Amino acid sequence: MIIWGSRGREHLVGHGNFHCPACQRPSSYSLKRVSRYFTLYFIPLFQTSTLGEYVTCDSCGSAFEPQVLSMAQATESEKRQPWQCPTCHNHNPADSSSCLRCRRWFCANCGRDNPSDSGECLLCRSQRGL
Repeated sequence: MIIWGSRGREHLVGHGNFHCPACQRPSSYSLKRVSRYFTLYFIPLFQTSTLGEYVTCDSCGSAFEPQVLSMAQATESEKRQPWQCPTCHNHNPADSSSCLRCRRWFCANCGRDNPSDSGECLLCRSQRGL
């Protein structure tokens, strides 16, 4: 009887430093790639596909999309500026974390537009500032 199948495996692709949106401080990261391998008798023989990549913070262990590495950290003065909603173009006060007209909120870390009912950013997973 021949036993064959497939399984996913992680491989370290790179590492470096970034500003972690979860622990809110500079930290080291690991960039990992998940690939599917063909197995024979539970021994991985060759890669059949790449399933994706993700970034983990070495300090807090949070996982993010690889785009988090290209995000620029907002300065304190940028965080306190009045802002315009990119969805409805309403002008909002600096202390407002969500648009007063359409109720969408924008992550202070990455600038991602998020639905009003979500409690964390869909891209960098930082918690909504209330």
